[in-house]
Amino acid sequence: MDRTQIGLAGEFYVLAQLVQRNLVATFTLANTKGVDILVSNSELNRLFKIEVKTTGNNPHRELLFLDEPCYHWAMTAKHETLADLNLFYCFVVLRGFTQLPKFFIVPSFYVAMYVREQHLYWLRTRQKPVTNTTMRRFRIPISDPLGFENNWGIFAGEMVQDKHLKLAESWFED
Repeated sequence: MDRTQIGLAGEFYVLAQLVQRNLVATFTLANTKGVDILVSNSELNRLFKIEVKTTGNNPHRELLFLDEPCYHWAMTAKHETLADLNLFYCFVVLRGFTQLPKFFIVPSFYVAMYVREQHLYWLRTRQKPVTNTTMRRFRIPISDPLGFENNWGIFAGEMVQDKHLKLAESWFED
């Protein structure tokens, strides 16, 4: 599959998961920047926005950041500033035709902090000067220590956990 097909597959899987959870969910139009799916929970009278990021890649180690293998998704510098109480990312890992994907639901505040701080850390640790780019990466260790996997309860009114609002990665310096 090419990147467009991988992205579409992820969006359809996420939409199906939301509808199965009795939520009203719909795709946005292609020209809606930064939002792929709108989710309404009528009991809460709340509208959520979801940006879906999908990968078909296997986890791998990036020793600069973690010792254990991580799932990873390409991001850009714009994701450093996209922080909204109603915006969540659903990071999807496709696992072939015989298994459901893995779903990681992450608050946009956490993603913005992570993407910004991991890039600054990467720049600080270069032995030789490097050209700053807009490329970024978001990683989740396969052990998922912060419990983002299948965090669907967010859309049913569960509170965002404190651990999902601040960085706890070993490379992060307050």
